[in-house]
This record gives sequence, structure tokens and C-alpha cells, in this order.
Amino acid sequence: MKFRTRLLILLLTTTLLPLALSFLSQRASILHFGNKLAGDTRSLLNSSAVTLLHALVDDYGRILKRDKAMALLTLQIQAQAVESRFASPLPQQPQKIYFSKDYSSPQRQPGDLTSSDKYQKVDKDGRLTPIPVSYSQQVIFLAQKINPSEVAEDLARMSSMPQVYQTLQGIQPELFLWQYTALESGIHSSYPGKGGYPAEYDPRKRQWYQDAVAQNGTIQQLLTDLTTGSLILTLAQPLHTVTGELLGVTALDIDYRQFFSDWKIPEDWADITESMVLIFDKTAANPAQQLEILLRNNRAEQSTNWQVPVKHEYLDISVPELLPVKEDILNGHSAVRKITYHGQQALWAYGSREEDAPFPLVIVPYERVLAKAVNAENAVNQQISLGLRISAGLTVFVVIAVIILTLIRSRKVTQPVSQLAAAAKLLAEGDFTAKVNIHTGDELENLGDIFNGMGSRLKERESMLQSLALAKEIQQQLLPVTAPACPGFELAGKSLYCDETGGDYFDFVALQPVEKNMVGLAVGDVSGHGIGAALVMAAARGILRSLADRHTTELNPLFDNLNLHLSRDTADAYFMTLFYGILDPEKMELRWLSAGHAPVFLYQKDLIVELDSSGIPLGIIEKTDYDPTSTIHFTTGDMLLIGTDGIWETRADTGEMFGTERVCQLLTEHKDLNADSIAEKILAALALFRGDCPQDDDVTLIIVKTT
Repeated sequence: MKFRTRLLILLLTTTLLPLALSFLSQRASILHFGNKLAGDTRSLLNSSAVTLLHALVDDYGRILKRDKAMALLTLQIQAQAVESRFASPLPQQPQKIYFSKDYSSPQRQPGDLTSSDKYQKVDKDGRLTPIPVSYSQQVIFLAQKINPSEVAEDLARMSSMPQVYQTLQGIQPELFLWQYTALESGIHSSYPGKGGYPAEYDPRKRQWYQDAVAQNGTIQQLLTDLTTGSLILTLAQPLHTVTGELLGVTALDIDYRQFFSDWKIPEDWADITESMVLIFDKTAANPAQQLEILLRNNRAEQSTNWQVPVKHEYLDISVPELLPVKEDILNGHSAVRKITYHGQQALWAYGSREEDAPFPLVIVPYERVLAKAVNAENAVNQQISLGLRISAGLTVFVVIAVIILTLIRSRKVTQPVSQLAAAAKLLAEGDFTAKVNIHTGDELENLGDIFNGMGSRLKERESMLQSLALAKEIQQQLLPVTAPACPGFELAGKSLYCDETGGDYFDFVALQPVEKNMVGLAVGDVSGHGIGAALVMAAARGILRSLADRHTTELNPLFDNLNLHLSRDTADAYFMTLFYGILDPEKMELRWLSAGHAPVFLYQKDLIVELDSSGIPLGIIEKTDYDPTSTIHFTTGDMLLIGTDGIWETRADTGEMFGTERVCQLLTEHKDLNADSIAEKILAALALFRGDCPQDDDVTLIIVKTT
């Protein structure tokens, strides 16, 4: 970009600054007011919604407990009434009984048969049609064409049940839909009385009957009503004779819609809010089926076939988004939480759970809760847009004036800029003596002074880079070029530094006497990077080599001596982890000690063991106790990897570490390769895992493998 253009930009910025400050001040004021208004509105709406939802689910929970307690009490009284009739003497004068077919005959049907909006079914045209029912009589249906004479005594005992049914329904008339009893003999008694039973109907084959018998206790199920075709909640309880034999099952149906009739959702939310009644089963084998949706307000009310079981619905609370909800439910806590589920933010309000009792859940989309706040934000944005349009016209005028001024005045500054460009070209070509002579008395003169000082500093930097390159070359020469020959073993060593110099170190030390072919194996890692770490590494290498031949059996004296030198020489600036071992080919063993250098990976018999450290790193405190020297006995096919933490702490661009598990997997996969190939495979795997991320730590390793 030419200097004239830059000057134009500078003048535009300078000229427009007062206007911009005024505009920004006005805009900031409006934004502050709008954000405060929106924030306060959001906070108030959120707080009000949370408070309201807490009250709603607490009230709903009490309603559920009330209705369930009422239903269970009614069911228990109903069961006691049936069992008492079969435990008492046969009545002398049984009451009149109306069979299912009687309700379709004008001559035989009860006299109080009447239609009610409570009992409706869907006709063939899809319209709701009232069902005639009798509130004074029950209906008797005999399954599988049973002859009434065969069950005459049972019919006589059941003839007085209408009074019981009627009394119990009067307790909660809007809640109970049907009350009925199915005997093992095939008799089915239902109240209020009505017709319409299909010929193939057998209550003993219904799921509610079979489950109540199987569980020998009270059960609850969501079913499709035989008569109305609507969804109902059925509670059933088995009946027994005085001798404990199965007598049958008594049950009652609750109108699905009645559960939500008392749930007063605010009008603003009613069309989009989901209300549910849930049952939690912590013993469910599938975590996704622990929370069953027993009832929900937006579930289809009509079904086409009463013989098809209603499909169970579950709320999968095992997904990460719902883990806080699951924790609250497990602990029986009532809460209101903002949850993002299936990409939608919503307020989830749920009541407290007590054992296996049902509890409520209300889900309100968060956008509906904050609708008023969003409207306020939109109004503020409209005002800001209007202000921007007004300021735009003024800005255009100012820009034109600035451009004209820039074209007139820019030539007076181009000469110093040209001088700087020419001198910069010489500097780029390596002439560190290039200077400029600018005396404008302004920023350009300051720029010239800064430029004149750059040559000497660049020359110093080039000298430092050359010194670093030389230091790197010298340090690389301290590391072994090739691994020594060791009968019965393959050895390989590699080291990759992340900077010009590093603190990682490995070495193969030929020990005396030579004829025994013993080799000292060393892998170390100095804290930090750069020149300081490299100097500590070089010092440790020299000390170790000077001590190696004197300590070939017990390594503790060697480590004590080395630790003493490093503690005194490095003070608190650096410390070093070190693994050192004596590889003895005659005994096929490795005597070793580790100062804070772990893990070391030993592959034997298709298993990998991670060897731990023998003590703290070197150079921290002068007197340190290390564990006694350990020994590894090798057999054919064994392998040992000694490496620095730059291997398993290598990170991918996602932040994930390579980890020791991948190291073990590499050793297992490439166990049949030679030592040098295994080392190359590990380095290649690290480079592939790291991808485009830079290497941020030195990587050093030694592979020992038996042949």
C-alpha cells in the first residue's frame, strides 16, 4: 500500500474521530440502555418463570399424589368388596343382572340408560359419538360363550356390586372412567353399565389382568379403552379367595385427559408447553428406559385398535445434556433447569420423586419465556439503525473533504518515505550500515532514527543465530550416532529436539572389561529447553561417563555422586530425570535405577509392564535415598522401551495426548521388527498424531530387544 494511501487513511481517521466519538457515544448510550432493558427484562422473566414453574410442579406433584392415593384407596375398597362377597354366604335374593346383549335391546336394557359427554367413542366417520351408559347398573359379559348356569353362584355374588361401584365413583366422579372386575371363571363386571363388547373379548387375556396376576400386586398401565378408543390409565389388583386361590382381578380406568385438567399452564405458554407424568425405574437394564413417560398432554388421544398394546415412551436421561436432570431425579429433588436438548433451549421443571411414585415434568421453550425481552431488543436495534443511517450521510461528506485535502498535502511527505524504502532495500540485501537522513521534525524523523538503529541489532541477531546453530551441531555430536553391538540384543536410540538445543539425553556407554560386552544405557530429561538445559545435559553426560566404569553392580553410589554434582552446580534452576542401567549379555539381564524417570515399558510374554521410578529426580536436594538396584532378566522376544515424556505427552490439534496406551499398542503391533525399525515406527506415529501442531517437547528413546 502506497504511503499516500496510508496518509489518506490517517487523515480520514483523524478527521472522522470527533464525528465517530459522537456517534459511538450516542450508540453506546442507546446500546447500554437497550442492553440494560433487555437484560433486566430477561432476568425478570426468567426469575418469574422459574418461580412459577416451581410452584406449578409442586402443585402438580401434590395433585398426582392425591389422585393416586384416591385411586389406590378406591381400588382397595373395590377389591375388598368383591372378596367379601365370595367369603360370605350366597345371597338368598340376588339382584337383577344385565348382560352386554341386554343393553342393545330396548325391552331389556336398564331404564336409566342415558348419553353422557364423558363417555364418547369415534364412529366410522371419525366423529365423537356419546355412548349410552347406566349409572345404576353394571354390565356382565361372559367370556368364551360361557353358559350363565355354569357360573350362576358367581353371578349371584356379583349382582350387588353396582352399589359399591356407584359409591366409589361418587368419591371422584370426574377422575374415574370405568370400574370393573374380571373373575377367573370368565365373568366380567363393569360399571357404569354399557354394551358394545366384541364377541372375542376375554378380559383374562388382557395385559392388565395377566400382569396383575403375575406380579401379585397393584399394577398400572397405559391402555387403549375397549369402548371409547381413547387412552386410559388402568390400575389393577388381583383378588383371592379366603384359601388364597386366585379369584380374579379388579381394576379401574382413569380418563387420560383428567390428569391434565387441573394443570393450569399460563396462556402465553399453553400452545407450546409439554406436560408429562413420569415414572422412574432405576432397576431398568437399559439406561435409556429408566424414565418412562406415563402420560403426556400432547399424546394422541385416540387409538384404532384396543387389542394392540400402547407403545411405551421413554425419556432418555442418559444423554449428556440431561445428566443434571438424572442426578436430581435420583436424589428426589425438585428443580427448574435451563436445558439444551435436541438443539432447543427450554426450561425443564420437575417435581420431587418418592420411590416409584409418578411425578410431573413441564417443558417450556426458552424463547417463549423471553419473548417480551426479544421484542424490547428489536425495538432498540431499530433505533440504532436509524441513528446509523443519519450518521452515514454526514460521514460521506467528511470523507470527500478529507480525500481532497490528502491529495493536496501528501506530496510533502513522500520524499522521506522514498528514502526509507531505498535504505530498507539495502538493509534487506545485507548492508547493515545503511542509514537515512530525515529531518522533518515529526513522526517520520522518529521512524528514521529507529531505522538507523536496526542495522546493528540485526547484525547481533544474525551472530546469535549462527552461535545457536553451532551449539546445536555440538550437542548432536554428544549423542551416539549408532548403537553398539551387544551379543543377544538389538539396540536403537533416537532423539528429536523441539528447539535448536534441548535437554533430552541418551547414551550407550561401553564398560570395562571390554570382553564382557557390557553396555551402559542412559536416558535423561533436563527440565526446560534451550541453552541452559543443553549445558546441564552435557555436564550430566560427562559426569556419568566418568563414573560408569566404577559402578557396574550397585548403581546407588553412581546416582548419589551424580545427584550431588548437579545439586551444587545447578542450584534450583534445573533438575534432571535419569534412567541408567547396565546391560549384561552374558547373564541376559539389565541392572537399573531410575531417578524420577518413569514409566519404562517392558514387553515380556505378550504382556507390557510399566516400570516405576526408584526415587526423585537428580539436582533437587543433595542427599537423596534411592531404591536398591533392580534387575530385569531377559528371554527371547523380550523388549524394553526407555523414553522421555515427550513421547506420551505429544498432543494433537484437539489437545488430546498420545498417552501410554498408544505406546503399548505400538510395541505390541511391531514386536516382530528390529529395534531400529520399532524406534522409527514410534517417531512416525508421533508425527502423524501431532499433525500440523508444532513439537513442543523433546522426544528421546532407546529400544532394547533380545534376538
